[in-house]
Amino acid sequence: MEQCNTGLPEFKIANLFEDIDTLKLAQEAAIKILSKDSKLEKPENMLLKRLIKDKFLNRIEI
Repeated sequence: MEQCNTGLPEFKIANLFEDIDTLKLAQEAAIKILSKDSKLEKPENMLLKRLIKDKFLNRIEI
């Protein structure tokens, strides 16, 4: 895995057989956060919102 500038590992491809538990936890966490703050406007979610924008805004990867 590559390291991105946040210190968190950057996944390029997940192995569904090996990573299913981690992917489920990530999905559950994302659903929980978005159900309480769908636009990520709460102070505790501002960094997450910025990281998502930095990662995906105006970016196309093939």
